[in-house]
Amino acid sequence: MTQLDPGIADCRALVVDGNPTSRSTIVAQLRDYGVVEVAQANRPTDARRMLEFREFDIVLCEQRFPDTTYSGQELLDDLRRAQLLPFGTVFVMLTGEASYAQVAEAAESALDSYMLKPHTASALGQRLKHARHRKKVLSPIFEAIEAGEFETAAKLCLERYSTKQHYWLYAARIGAELLLRLERPAEAQKLFKSILDAQALPWAKLGVARAELDSGQPNAAMMTLESLSAEQPGFADAYDVMGRIHVEQGNFEQALAVYRQACEVTPSSIARLQKRGMLAFYMGEKEEAAKALDRATLLGLSSKMFDHQSLMLLTFARYQMRDTGVLCSLNVSTDIPGIDQTGAAMLACQEIFQLLEFFENRFPVIRCDAGAGIADGNHDAVMFDFTGQA
Repeated sequence: MTQLDPGIADCRALVVDGNPTSRSTIVAQLRDYGVVEVAQANRPTDARRMLEFREFDIVLCEQRFPDTTYSGQELLDDLRRAQLLPFGTVFVMLTGEASYAQVAEAAESALDSYMLKPHTASALGQRLKHARHRKKVLSPIFEAIEAGEFETAAKLCLERYSTKQHYWLYAARIGAELLLRLERPAEAQKLFKSILDAQALPWAKLGVARAELDSGQPNAAMMTLESLSAEQPGFADAYDVMGRIHVEQGNFEQALAVYRQACEVTPSSIARLQKRGMLAFYMGEKEEAAKALDRATLLGLSSKMFDHQSLMLLTFARYQMRDTGVLCSLNVSTDIPGIDQTGAAMLACQEIFQLLEFFENRFPVIRCDAGAGIADGNHDAVMFDFTGQA
């Protein structure tokens, strides 16, 4: 089998699939096309950890995995929101679900391609060749972004969009995001609206809402988001921005309700679980907080997406419930890159729990009511950053 392109031999690939037979077949197909270095993962959590600490040129990921609610789509969304996936990486989703909803979800996630299983080696080669060609055509934009030259990158995107060159829609999306980063919401809103007029894309409508919010129009943004969530109830990114608006306006009960919805849509999203847990904690909902933060900790303790503030709040919530819960059940592996800091945080929280217990037992007059927050009228208690995308 011939090589896909001259640079394929230097590529590093990752195959994520819970089926060992399927995984080995895909690995063999990649090697036949000239990819020399191919890593494997059978769970999305393992893949996430690998992608956080290593760069891959190609990622082939199954959509559904046995014995976990964490999907390939959620993995991609987490990596995208945390900006842990390089622009040059080709991400292909593998799925046996041919429904319109699945295909639409893939298209909305800035995914490079999706493939229905079972697939032929030829079909895989064509998808990879097309995706790598698009990356090459748009490489000046990606290089400008990686160099921090956002003005140049935005200009290149707008030129490609206005002249309708190859991959203009993809470039328009990047350009609109760059305009928001450059604090030019009016231009971003205009671009998102023109894309929305051309094609009814949920991400474009979300972009309009974000631009409205950044332009100081939170009410208009909320109306756009409510319309979007009614049309696309499974589009979780809309809930992130809705939650942000409610937090900024001090509507913490509504914000918590929104993050509950977001967690129902994406039950394994580390960032959303943390936001829900932190809001619940400061709203005085300790059991809900502990449940959400327990899950976030179990899923993401060693992840770069994990905020150790979550671990601290989990300690306080568990202490008030007189239950160490996940704090005593986690075994921190020392063979995970960057685990030293996480292990230290874990031990620190266990020691804090013991100290709180000691002081309360020694001095019964003192009540260690850690974490009085929003429920007590202290609106300054919220410390987590709700302004970024979840």
